[in-house]
Amino acid sequence: MMNDNIKEAVIACKCGSSALTIADGKAILCFECGCEDCRQALDWGHKNGGVEADPLPRIYYMRSDIVGIKGKDHMKAFKLRKDGRSTRIHCMKCYSVLGVDHPVYESNVFLNFPKYCNNGGDLSTPLAAYIHMADYSDDDPFPTQDVPLFVSIRFPQERQRLLSIPAVRNAFKKPTEPIKGMTLTSLIESLGSVTVLELVKGKTV
Repeated sequence: MMNDNIKEAVIACKCGSSALTIADGKAILCFECGCEDCRQALDWGHKNGGVEADPLPRIYYMRSDIVGIKGKDHMKAFKLRKDGRSTRIHCMKCYSVLGVDHPVYESNVFLNFPKYCNNGGDLSTPLAAYIHMADYSDDDPFPTQDVPLFVSIRFPQERQRLLSIPAVRNAFKKPTEPIKGMTLTSLIESLGSVTVLELVKGKTV
C-alpha cells in the first residue's frame, strides 16, 4: 500500500537551470564510494565548472519516480566509456550531476551525489557501507566509520555479503509499487543519444 505521507523533494543543479522533482524524497541507502568511475566523472564535471571532487564521495539512492522536470533542454546524458554501465545526467550550464542510472538499480532507484547538486530530500539514512575500495588511494584519508567495507564486489561471496545488508537489498530490486511519474531510465532515454566521454581508466581527467 502506498504511503500518503511521503513527501516530494527537488533535486536541482547548482545554478538553478534544471531540476527533478521526485515523488518520494527520502533516501533509501547511503554509501561512500572509492571507485575510479565516480572519481573520474566528478573530476570531469569539476574541470568543466562543477564542484571539486572528494576522494571518497558520499552517495545516496533515491526512489526512481520523477514527477516534475525543469530545464530539460539543459540536461545531457553521459557515459565515461563505450562499455560503461553507468549513465549520468549533467546540467550543461553548471555541470551538476542530477542523477546516475545503472542496470543493477532495476529502475527502482537512482544514485545521487548531494554535494554535486542541491538535494532537498531527507538524507537522514545512515551510512551503510564503504564500497569499491580497491580503487582508493593510500594517499587519501582512510575511512573511519564502523560499517562494512568492501574492497570489491567481484566475487559472489562479496555480492552476497553486500546484499545481506537490508537497506541494500531494499534498494537493488525490481519496483514493487507503481510510480506516479517516470523513472530516471526513461528520462535518460528521452534526452536522446548518450555522449561517450572516452575517459581512459587509470588516468586523471
